[in-house]
Amino acid sequence: MTDWQLKPSDLKRYPHFDQVLKPDEIVALVTSPTRVAQNSFFPLLRYTKRWQPFRPGRDSGKARPKPKDRPIRYAARRDAYIFAYYRHLLSGPYEAELERLGISHCPVAYRRIPTEGDARRGKCNIQFAQEAVARIRELGDCHGIAVDISNYFESIDHERLKALWCRLLDVERLPPDHFAVFKNITKYRVVDRVAAYRRLGFYGVKSFTKGGHPIEGYLVPYRDIPTQLCSPHDFRQKILGENGQYESLVIPNDLPHGIPQGAPISDLLANLYLIDFDVEMNALATSLGGTYVRYSDDILLILPVDEAEARRVMDELPERIRKFGDELVIKPEKSSLVRYVQEDDGQRCELVAGKGKNGLEYLGFRYDGRNVFLRDATVSNLYRKVASVARNHSEATVRRYPGKSYAELCQMFNFEQFSKRFGRVEGFEPASTARTWTFWTYVMRAAEEFGPLGKKITGQVARLRRHSRIRVDQEIEKALQRKAKSEASGEVNLS
Repeated sequence: MTDWQLKPSDLKRYPHFDQVLKPDEIVALVTSPTRVAQNSFFPLLRYTKRWQPFRPGRDSGKARPKPKDRPIRYAARRDAYIFAYYRHLLSGPYEAELERLGISHCPVAYRRIPTEGDARRGKCNIQFAQEAVARIRELGDCHGIAVDISNYFESIDHERLKALWCRLLDVERLPPDHFAVFKNITKYRVVDRVAAYRRLGFYGVKSFTKGGHPIEGYLVPYRDIPTQLCSPHDFRQKILGENGQYESLVIPNDLPHGIPQGAPISDLLANLYLIDFDVEMNALATSLGGTYVRYSDDILLILPVDEAEARRVMDELPERIRKFGDELVIKPEKSSLVRYVQEDDGQRCELVAGKGKNGLEYLGFRYDGRNVFLRDATVSNLYRKVASVARNHSEATVRRYPGKSYAELCQMFNFEQFSKRFGRVEGFEPASTARTWTFWTYVMRAAEEFGPLGKKITGQVARLRRHSRIRVDQEIEKALQRKAKSEASGEVNLS
């Protein structure tokens, strides 16, 4: 494939261990099999994203769920360009293989699937969820089975992945350049970002409390951290620990399974890995008159069968998927079996097993047989994001305008700019135009896509703007209180 083009939006400027490359140099690098085979890949930088899942009301009787951690790992710029190019090289053969096997409609994540009537616009999770709901309504009496693979990217078996890679290229052994990419996406290495920044002097003790306890943080603003974090010499000495003066910060993946979620090629490899499982499940669903789709690690079966048959299919899923890797495990706490019964005025849903008493949940939406809603967790995540961004913006506002009163700060706060920031929607595949959406665009598009079934969606976020304004005022007040407390405690600022 020679139609690959490097767009200005592809250029990466985030801090990492490598130097910034010019566009011509990037193209020369990635399109040279010899240079790719000889490329010295850098360790990935890693940080942990933590968030609090949906918290039920205090009167619900349910305990607050534990916070979730997601390790984010990202490659050095030159390595990311290589991964992106080889994703491009594999995507054509992968799409051709899906077509040959008759399963192009099954794996829907990370692919550009054109919208009917508008080939320029790719589908996103809204359309995929709408199609699932439409299929349930079409079948009338049916069962929906939704399951989730636990730690999917971490469970991908390396040898099986290599065999599938060879199959796509129709070779018995990977060429040296492809093998270099395979080796560095499987036997990858990581360095904790905070540990690296601390070692290089960008993170450390910023101040002390009155009692002498150190307070750590970033010693320089993010914008002042150099794009190339250190010289090659410092990388070898301070990160790799070559001379013995420093302990190595590099953590290798020595396991025979796992690829880093977030690398530019990982999404395609995750789709490829379960291609034969997709064939098997599609054949099963078709034989029962139903539908099978998979959105990365989210598996959905819609089957017009009785409860006994639906339970049998659901109970067999863990064993079926284990045939494709010993580490592949279905999350029982995230599995659900929901029955839909056709009635004169719509459908009625009943929970048969697992979660989902108010309807089947899929790709951020819930269908109860009458209406489609945003999942409670989706709305909760939005409010969590509002709180987080409000806190950060309020802290910045208080620092920027010292001596201003609470009322003055509330009046000066740029609420419109704040709204645009928290309103962005994350989690769409790169090919989708939805990358530029705000949450408001997302809500309106979802309500439009689902038609009369989606009339409840806008009502779920009707109070968001008022809530956001109240939260901003609260965070400004808290920021002022924290500042006053800090000054009273006598913190010694080292910066």
